[in-house]
Amino acid sequence: MATRDAEDLKIGEFVIDRNDERLYGPHGPVKLGNKAYCVLLALAERDGKLLTKDALFETVWDGMAVSESALTTTIRELRNALGDDSKTPTYVESVYGRGYRLLAPVENVPAGFRPDPMMSASAFENPAGNPPRVIVGRFKDEVVQQDHPFAADAIREEVLLGLSRFREIEVVAEQLDTIPPRDRHGRDYKLDATFLPDGEGVKIVARCKRLGDGRIVWAETVKLADTGMQMGVETIVRRIVGAALPALDQDLSLGLDQAGDTLFDRYLKAKRQSFEAHSAHDARQSMAKLEAIIDEQPSFALAYPPLVRLYNIDLGYNALGWSGPEQRQRALSLAKSGLAADRSHVHAYTVLGFCHLYNREFDQAEGCFDYAFERNPFNPSRLNEVAAGKVYLGDFDAAHRLIEQSKGIQPFADDPSHEDLGRLCLLEGDWDNADRNFRRIAIASIWSQLYAALCRLRFDKDEGADRMAAWKRRVHENWHRDERPGNERIFAWFEDHHPFKNGAGKVLIDAAQEAISEID
Repeated sequence: MATRDAEDLKIGEFVIDRNDERLYGPHGPVKLGNKAYCVLLALAERDGKLLTKDALFETVWDGMAVSESALTTTIRELRNALGDDSKTPTYVESVYGRGYRLLAPVENVPAGFRPDPMMSASAFENPAGNPPRVIVGRFKDEVVQQDHPFAADAIREEVLLGLSRFREIEVVAEQLDTIPPRDRHGRDYKLDATFLPDGEGVKIVARCKRLGDGRIVWAETVKLADTGMQMGVETIVRRIVGAALPALDQDLSLGLDQAGDTLFDRYLKAKRQSFEAHSAHDARQSMAKLEAIIDEQPSFALAYPPLVRLYNIDLGYNALGWSGPEQRQRALSLAKSGLAADRSHVHAYTVLGFCHLYNREFDQAEGCFDYAFERNPFNPSRLNEVAAGKVYLGDFDAAHRLIEQSKGIQPFADDPSHEDLGRLCLLEGDWDNADRNFRRIAIASIWSQLYAALCRLRFDKDEGADRMAAWKRRVHENWHRDERPGNERIFAWFEDHHPFKNGAGKVLIDAAQEAISEID
């Protein structure tokens, strides 16, 4: 690259300080990782001319072999820092298949020149509130660099790419070890890793900690085999990305009662209430809060999935039989609006997929599930959702593969995982394994309680009959109206919530129909 040490470069509202290798905006220094800074400088020194991808890899990455996703992630980080939009760019334009060019004019300015601050930085905070920020630090590889010179950089770039697919967080690539917290609610985290020798191979100690108080919320050691490098990288990225995010989400929920009243704070509280509701009243409260958020800001995509869930499944199964055609149509409309608000939000695709299932639109559902898996194979929750969708579509082999992939990311099964696998085994006629999975469930959902009762009827009719009777009492107690539903109504409700394609659920449907009609 050319150098002009006496001058800095002004690009629109920003200034590149080339001597200090920093970017300044109208509100002060802009946090930017080293690779993103180098890409911006390279674009600026081309002064509007096309800069090819090959040229960027040769200069910014010094010819190191990395995937093209590394450049994509860096461009995304750069655009976020500049407040740029990829669809209607002001600064960085993509030239399909070739490279990038800078759209804003570039001026030479005296060294030390700074943009005039328009107002204090606090005035520019997002009025909707800030999502959790995950800062990916440098992956330390000094002790293994001689034998594995590019492993740390390659894995870090892939981790950045994987994290960027989660819309619930803001990802920042950062080289600095100390970054001041952004807000008072403790939603800033640092993810880093250290590479250490492990026999002939390498082990990686990864951890995620709160930036404010340094508390470690997740840590794990994973191994990179000396052979099968690419397979090892993919496995490690899935483990780091897929395991760190649930731990972070759980940590966030601990401080919600002390959180503020921004739109994002209200969303987090309403979402938690929607999942933890134990009565129709609580569920309706959370529904009203989520509806209010969407009315206030229809582009707030995160609020749609938990709201759609309440409409689709009887207010979180707190008002059994409540979800009828009107509620399902409302859910479908909301799911489409949520996807339109953010087409990169992978959860929006699985949510829409289930809406299509409930409306028996199986081809549309399959397309949604396939796209969700393609876009984010790192999230165990999304993998389990896609697996459940594949079960209803009758693709049991795909469901098994997805469940195994999810277990590879998050090996400790929870109640929903046991329920999903148990239902799949039941549908395949493997009653023994189904029974074992249901017995491992600590807190039974409305469906796992039914499935377990059906299994026990195969092995111990008296115990199974007692369990079926208990399940029916639960249905009666939680029915959305005062009248007690009869067996035909209960079975119709059960079928409505089990939208199988082309008889894929025959084993379960037949067993449920027999048990519901014969046992009171």
